[in-house]
Amino acid sequence: MIQEADEYRLVFENAPLRLLSFNREGIIQTCNDRFIEIMGSSREKLIGLNMLRLPDTKVVEAVQQALAGGTGRYEGLYQSVTSGKIIPLRGLFTSKRQGEQPVQGGVGIIEDITEQFMAAQALRDSEEKFRLVFSHSKDGLLIADPDGRISDWNHAYEEITGISEAEARGRFIWDIQFECAAPEKRSPEVYNIIKQSLQQALATGIGSFLNKPIETELVSKSGKRIAIENVGFLIPSSRGFLFGGRMTDISDRKAAESRIHALLEEKSLILKEVHHRIKNNMATVVSLLTLQAGMVDDEAAREALLAAAGRVNSMMLLYEKLYTGSMVGSAKASDYIPSLVDEILQNNGSSTQISSEISVEDVELDVKTLQALGIIINELVTNAIKYAFVDRESGVITVSLQRSQDGFILYLADNGRGFDLSDGFIQDSEQKQGKHGFGMTLVRLLAEQLQGKLHIESEGGTKITLQFRA
Repeated sequence: MIQEADEYRLVFENAPLRLLSFNREGIIQTCNDRFIEIMGSSREKLIGLNMLRLPDTKVVEAVQQALAGGTGRYEGLYQSVTSGKIIPLRGLFTSKRQGEQPVQGGVGIIEDITEQFMAAQALRDSEEKFRLVFSHSKDGLLIADPDGRISDWNHAYEEITGISEAEARGRFIWDIQFECAAPEKRSPEVYNIIKQSLQQALATGIGSFLNKPIETELVSKSGKRIAIENVGFLIPSSRGFLFGGRMTDISDRKAAESRIHALLEEKSLILKEVHHRIKNNMATVVSLLTLQAGMVDDEAAREALLAAAGRVNSMMLLYEKLYTGSMVGSAKASDYIPSLVDEILQNNGSSTQISSEISVEDVELDVKTLQALGIIINELVTNAIKYAFVDRESGVITVSLQRSQDGFILYLADNGRGFDLSDGFIQDSEQKQGKHGFGMTLVRLLAEQLQGKLHIESEGGTKITLQFRA
């Protein structure tokens, strides 16, 4: 017996558990060092402590159950009466007796559950934060279980739909979504599509509509139509996928967009009217220049007036495209350039049959760029009509505008007689050699305005290339 008692004492004192024993009055008789350590106290203060008189009633109840012959359990934040230390503990108290004799006392096994307690507390804090965000969010938020039944429905959802949380809880999300749909969208086919899409997403975790903002319109319980943005998403859980939904009332945003659109339309109409008036004024200038040209005898003066009329006409055609087009402050090059070339050819007054080959990429360019290009094209095409096909029955003028790696390339060519580069033209805009007329001076200046590089060749006809950025 003595040997057994010694062995028991060795186990008691050296066990990794916190151990104590108490008599039938609940008074601590012995305790090991690990128990003393966790209590933050001393053996002298703990031995003789009556646990039935502790202020923590849960401990008292557990000890009473042990003294009654059963097993008592405790779990919670315990504050030591001997040190004031607060410790998360789990305890098991069981009775101690021999055979059929009455209970002689009990044994307590104490476990430090600080880590578990902190983890559980962090989880509770996280859940509390989630609940606060969920309930106070200005967006409507809902959560449905893996079967599609609504479990959470916040206040914002109530305000938007007019359906209370009590009314929504337990209902299938597809039923409520169909109920809130606009009348023209309520049909058995639509209901089946909504239901099948949501059920498939919950079953497989896949849905083409998931995590994508979808703008639509709902009808609230009161009958009010509301513009909304809906986003559906899945939440993985141990039970399967939960469905989360976010709904935002975008009525104010839509109203603001409508006002902005109306203002832009008004501005567009005003600008188109301005462009129309500019075009009309330019038409008057063209008419005056043409009329004046017909009344002068000097051939050089007449050609100068007609050339000026042609330049103004190229700009007039641009403004016509601006006020008839859909864009404000820009136009498509593919609408403007072919029309300009055709009009120049139709009014050329030459006996030579001149045709055109035009290839213009479908790009939007601003007014300033197109205006410069229009004048350049007018000068070069007019020049080709006047000089390239002398004593010829026919000719071809090629015009193209294409994108390049760092901008655009305007290309004009004719299959006429060409010219002597040293007599009246420049080979490159960077080389200002020889004499040239006002038209080519204007072309060079406009090329520089576009920050472009002009290159001219004259083999088998004239070929002019303008590389520029826009």
